[in-house]
Order: sequence, then C-alpha cells, then structure tokens
Amino acid sequence: MAELGAAVIGLGMMGERHGRIWAELPQTRLVAVYDIIPEKAQEMAAEYGCLAASSLEAAIDAAGVNIVSVCTDDQAHLEPCTVAAEAGKHVLVEKPLATDVADCDAIIAAAESNGVRLMVGHVVRFDPRYQVAKAAIDEGRVGDIVQIYGRRNNVLASGRRIGPRTSVAYFLGVHDLDIMRWYIGCEAVRVYAESCRKVLTEEGADDSIFTLLKYENDAVGCLETCWVVPEGQPNTLDARLEVVGTKGRVAVRAGDSEPLEVSGTERSWRPDIAYGPIYTGQQGGALKYQLEHFARCIIDDKEFLISAQDAKAAVVLARAIHQSLESGAPVKVSQ
Repeated sequence: MAELGAAVIGLGMMGERHGRIWAELPQTRLVAVYDIIPEKAQEMAAEYGCLAASSLEAAIDAAGVNIVSVCTDDQAHLEPCTVAAEAGKHVLVEKPLATDVADCDAIIAAAESNGVRLMVGHVVRFDPRYQVAKAAIDEGRVGDIVQIYGRRNNVLASGRRIGPRTSVAYFLGVHDLDIMRWYIGCEAVRVYAESCRKVLTEEGADDSIFTLLKYENDAVGCLETCWVVPEGQPNTLDARLEVVGTKGRVAVRAGDSEPLEVSGTERSWRPDIAYGPIYTGQQGGALKYQLEHFARCIIDDKEFLISAQDAKAAVVLARAIHQSLESGAPVKVSQ
C-alpha cells in the first residue's frame, strides 16, 4: 500500500489539523471530510480539493479511503470508530479513546473483529521532550521510581468551551495519566481525588482536580489538572512532568518555559512550537509526528507507540478519579 486515503470526522481545531496533515504528508491524501455543521466540511473541502461528505457513512465509504481520523467530542467517539472499523478502515481517534470504559471495550472489539488497526492520539507521547525523558528512565538514569508528578493546566477559554461536554480529567488529565503509567511501567492500584468548583459553576464542571495515585511498584504519584488559568498569561498551556527515583531525577517543562516569546503593545505570548506549529507553510510538530507514525505503521505493518489497551488504561484511571470525587474516598482501580 503506497498511499493511504484519509477521511476526517469532526472538524474542530484537531480535525482541521488532521485534515491538513493528511493532505500534506507524501504517503497520504485527504479524500473526505465530515462534520455535523455542513459549512465546515464544505469550507475544508474547497481548500483541499476533497469530498465534503453529507454523512458519517458517506465520508467513511468514499472511494479511496483507507484510514479514518475521528476528531469528534470526547463523548462521541463510539459511533464513528465502530462504523469505520465495520467498514474495514483503520482508525486514528483523538484522545481519550472514550469517556466510558464500556465504549472503550466496544471500540477495541470492533477493530479486532474487523481486522483493522486502532490507535489513539495521545500526542504527548510524540513530544520529543517526553520521549527523551522516557529514554533516560529506560536507560536507568533515574533508578527505581519513587515519585512522579504531572501537571497540565490550561486557560479559562478551554474550560468554558469544553467543560459542558467533558471533564478536565478526561480532556487534560488522560495525557499525563498515560505518560505517568508509561514512565513507571506498571498499573496504579489506588486513586484519591479532590476538586474545586468556583469558576465553571454554570458549565457544571470542575475548575481543578488534584489526584494522588499509588502504583503497583509502591511509587506514588500526584496529578494537577486545571482549565481556569487566567487568559492574561503568555501561554495557553502550563505542563510539567517530574520523576524522582533512587538514582536520579528527570523533569519536563512545557508551556511557560517555551523558548519563543512574541510581544505586542499590550501583552506577550509564547506561541506553540511543539505540537502544531507551521513550518515552511506546512503543519509540523508532535501532531505531525503522530499522524506520520500512524500512517507509516499501517504501511509497514509495525506496532504503534501506544496500544489501544494503553489508551483504555488512561480512561480507567480518569473514571477512578471521578469515582473518588463522587465517594469522597480513595478508590481501588478496577480494569
């Protein structure tokens, strides 16, 4: 298979980026796009010369489609993923795999029963900073991990926009729940979480969640997630990951330590140069690496950097966080 034809389902920010990358990569082409708002599909189709499909099925069944990017809302992944799998298409779905563990199982089962590949877009795994940190851990530079701390905070616009549809644990937290598990190399066995609601009360969403985790290897973890950071800060993302072990320490900082800063007459800001920047007129960064990896693994029949079971494990932990919030007590993690 020399070239893969792609369909993109859901044309928000991530869907638009997926479409652009599929159109730009030499081993792929953008065949069809679909969104519940027809104008979005029509606009994107006009830009890239592809089909603006009138339905989910029409996009997936379009002639030449081999792979499907599912970029719908977090809670709306089940239908497009299963429809694509049943049509014999390989699926790349944006994280989280789902917001319900039963939906995760159904999506995985649909891919397996129809003999198609399934990858979940945990883009932080494709950030070179996090990959170099993982290599240092694998090389033994940290030793036996004692503690791990994750932080992923975002600006209020994200909470206002996304809070009514999902939670900060599923939208932001799954990134670091996955990375922390990836680094430690074992499962969390117990979770305890506390949250605060002061800003997003009308949205019915938590402003912030702090989570403590206990792992099988006796290590402890702490995860900080928040999406009500004031808009005036110079970056939309403030992310950290720190691992302390018996021999050393590894720390990753993203967002507030970005090396590029642009200043205007009223404020300064730090543009994203890691995940989705534009280089020489094309989409670059970790998101491009991720999609290129997916396509290359399909073409070369190689294993993905992240498995579907890895992605499900992050959802299981996010569910445990909410179970702890509901009960007010620590929760044993059940796979």
